[in-house]
Amino acid sequence: MTLIGPTPVHRAAAPSTIGSSLHAPFILDLPCGLNTKSFVAPRSDQLHGCFNEPDAILHCSIILSGACSMTTNGKSHHFQARDVILATLHQQTFSFENSDEFSALEIHVPGHFLKTMQLPVSEKIECQAVELQSKTFKAARELFLLSQNNSTGAASYTAPEQLIRFGLATTLLGYALTHTRPKAASPPPYSPIPLEKVRQALLQRYDRAPAITDLAQMCQVSPTRLKQAFKKQFGCGPYSFYQIHRMEHASRLLHSNSVTETAMELGYSNISHFSAAFQKQFGCTPSQWQHTMGTKPDITS
Repeated sequence: MTLIGPTPVHRAAAPSTIGSSLHAPFILDLPCGLNTKSFVAPRSDQLHGCFNEPDAILHCSIILSGACSMTTNGKSHHFQARDVILATLHQQTFSFENSDEFSALEIHVPGHFLKTMQLPVSEKIECQAVELQSKTFKAARELFLLSQNNSTGAASYTAPEQLIRFGLATTLLGYALTHTRPKAASPPPYSPIPLEKVRQALLQRYDRAPAITDLAQMCQVSPTRLKQAFKKQFGCGPYSFYQIHRMEHASRLLHSNSVTETAMELGYSNISHFSAAFQKQFGCTPSQWQHTMGTKPDITS
């Protein structure tokens, strides 16, 4: 989604500013011409520029938190957390906007690597949402965190460390290419259930999840059938969906609240339970999240 190579948008950044905005991502150079960029933007921001690669390069992007919009060739595209995006971009102007607390990982794949691996590449921008606990999202979070250990590139890593990062990047690319391929539609196994009504009920509160029996009664189906239908539609069960919604709200609260205040607002009486739930979703503790987003960490996490 952003640029590769020297451009007015990505200029040399002081080490202290790397990872603080879209203008200064963590950059990791990998074998075979691949590289990754890890973006962290605590505040909403905008970019305008031109992709200036001499040859078409595949951009594989995973939105880890927040949301963003990109306009190129007169078309606007909107993405949110857990979206996997594939785009082959070459000398195109663009504009880009992101929300608060935005983070994303991007892999740049050169044309010669695509040809060598005989990878199919579409000229269209393709997007597919993945589940929170999917292998794709887990690999993206791991590579995102590893890429922030050092901002000076491949030379600072040992050969085994470099292999780990390269392996994660190629594994993630394989998952992304698999997820974004069109799938044949299959008939629903059950008669229609008003799942949107269930989804809205789950989004109403942050401090207490509705009972699955109440949700099933709302739809006049059994709890088992509701959970199966909900997972098929949204990629996870009702409670997991509620927890994702709850923790995403927590990530916003942590920008201005302490860990303790955030846990209490979400209905947690045990801070360690809140910290464990947050770490399960984002791969880091609440205080580590505050540090990454540029806010003062709370010692209670």
